[in-house]
Amino acid sequence: MSQTLPKTMKAAYVHKNGESTVSGTISVVEDHPVPKPAKGQILVKVHAAAINPVDWKMIEGKFPGIKEGVVGCDVSGTVATIGPNTTTTLNVGDEVYGDIISTKGAFGEYALADEPAMAKKPSKLSMEEAAALPLAGLTAIQGLTVHGKMEKGSKVLIFGGSGGVGSLAIQMAKALGASEVYATGSDVEMIKGFGADKVINYKEESLMDALKGKDFDVVYDTIGGYEHWEIAQKSMKSSGGNYVTIVGDGTSFTMTILSTIWRKLSAKVFGGPQYNIFLADASAPAVVNDMKTITELVENGSVKPVLDKQRFQLTTEGIHDMMKASKSHRAKGKLVLKVV
Repeated sequence: MSQTLPKTMKAAYVHKNGESTVSGTISVVEDHPVPKPAKGQILVKVHAAAINPVDWKMIEGKFPGIKEGVVGCDVSGTVATIGPNTTTTLNVGDEVYGDIISTKGAFGEYALADEPAMAKKPSKLSMEEAAALPLAGLTAIQGLTVHGKMEKGSKVLIFGGSGGVGSLAIQMAKALGASEVYATGSDVEMIKGFGADKVINYKEESLMDALKGKDFDVVYDTIGGYEHWEIAQKSMKSSGGNYVTIVGDGTSFTMTILSTIWRKLSAKVFGGPQYNIFLADASAPAVVNDMKTITELVENGSVKPVLDKQRFQLTTEGIHDMMKASKSHRAKGKLVLKVV
């Protein structure tokens, strides 16, 4: 069973890699073909989508993934149709959310998704809130548990407590039993509202002075920069600590690989904290289990995504404005595109 679908749709189309805020690179077209799901896929009628830095980095060619086509990874909406011979517990009309980085296309009226990527939308969330959660949520929980090896009773530090990943990581660390959660950021009261026990305002005091010798089990860097690795080495447990970053030092891809290899080797030979840099795993079975956990944390009231007040429309101007807002790094929460 499926809904009656149009043949074409509005979508934000990448014409070529380049600056993500100009029409020659990306613009909204009115006649993009509505994709057809293959076996193992679902077609989602998009209600809302959220932008992540990986989106404009792909558009600009700084990260592999797209040279031409519709971009966007975080999506919420309803199931429009299900691919042939696809085994799923979902039904046409179900409200769903998920990270579709494997298929992309969230910035359009319809988007293809691999079946394991989609989960039923938490009843407590609006469509806009649900769209803001998948990639940031997966990144937060995998950074803490898989790469940070956080356990109940762990002492955790999060660099960047007001961002999309950082705000969720604070909430998840507390929900998963961290004994104490420190975070950095200038909006102290907002970050405390996420559950942080201690917030260090980097504008008012030295992070090194404030954090040195705290013996953290896990340090999660959502901002990047070599200075955070320097601080972490002085503030983590000398044995058994895990440093996790989703950005690295902010250097070239080659330098990131070389520095990662050296830091891992140094930890193995000389001891000291473990260094981990990663991208969220959006493939089955990891994504299925992690989305289930995220949904449970939302439904029991432990986690709630934080949205910036700005909203963007599916127009060329709206897409460009959303890209600019994301690149400014000044958003207070996730930036959301309203499609329906």
